[in-house]
Amino acid sequence: MGTGIVAVIGGIVAVVGLPFALGWRALGAGLWALACCYELRVITRAHRNCQSLRIEQDGNILVTMADGCCMPATLSAGSVVLGSFAWLRFTAENGRRHVELFRRENPGNKDWRRLQVIWRHLGAGH
Repeated sequence: MGTGIVAVIGGIVAVVGLPFALGWRALGAGLWALACCYELRVITRAHRNCQSLRIEQDGNILVTMADGCCMPATLSAGSVVLGSFAWLRFTAENGRRHVELFRRENPGNKDWRRLQVIWRHLGAGH
């Protein structure tokens, strides 16, 4: 959430610095702020609903919701898995979109390595 707020502020500063009339800059900054706030709201809502994730070796995801129910999900376009971080976008069976940022805890983490291998096989198709 912190980086999202910084992105909103940075975007507003960038739009205000553009060489357009004040009215257009204000409109652009307002539209930027509205779009970012909507995305942050979607992320916050999904974060509250998602308690845990289980990623299977075939790329299927099981989402444990806040009420304890499990439901399948599929990876969505825009997911990224790097050496130390992963940004996963996925859609649950009920249609809710989730976005999660993960960080590798230690260099020898075998589960992280498995996630990278799974993503290398599946990522090209997403």
